[in-house]
Amino acid sequence: MIDYTVVIGDEESHVQLVRHGDTWESTRNGAVTRIEILGLEDDGAAIVRVDGERHVVPFVIDGDEIHLDFRGEVITAEVAAGSRRRRGRQKDHSLAAPMPALVTKILVEAGQEVAKGHALLILEAMKMEHQISAPYDGVVLEIRCRAGEMVQPPDDLVVLERRAAEGSL
Repeated sequence: MIDYTVVIGDEESHVQLVRHGDTWESTRNGAVTRIEILGLEDDGAAIVRVDGERHVVPFVIDGDEIHLDFRGEVITAEVAAGSRRRRGRQKDHSLAAPMPALVTKILVEAGQEVAKGHALLILEAMKMEHQISAPYDGVVLEIRCRAGEMVQPPDDLVVLERRAAEGSL
C-alpha cells in the first residue's frame, strides 16, 4: 500500500493505493476507485479503465512531477525521490503553467475585469487544448506570456488581483 497526500483547492486529503498487477485500488475519503492500466501510447498518453470506463489520459513526466489531464482537469503528482510518502495536487484553476505547453491564445488583457471561471488563455500540450480560467472574480494585472511561447511549470502565466466581495470593507 502506498499513501499519498492530495491537495484539491485548499483541502488536503489522504489517498491509499493498493496494486494488484496492472490494476490499482485507490481509496479516498472511504470511496474506492478501481484503476486498470491498459497500455501506453507513443505520444505520452496512458490508456486506462477507471471503474469500468475507458479513458485516454495524456501525461508528461517533468523531473519529480507527473502532469495528467483527466476529464479536462490537470492533476499534478509530486513524487519525492526515495520516499514512500507522496504528495499530489490538483490544479483545476491554477494561473501557472500546469505542464510544458504552447500558449495558443490569450483571451484577456491587462486591466480587464473577469468573473470566476472566465477563460484567460488557451494552452496546447500533448495534442490537447487546456483552458486556464479565473479561479475567482478579479482584475487582470499582468499577462506574463505571449501567444506562440512555450511555457513550463511553475511559470506564472497571468497575475490576477482578487476583487473584494460587495459589502466587505
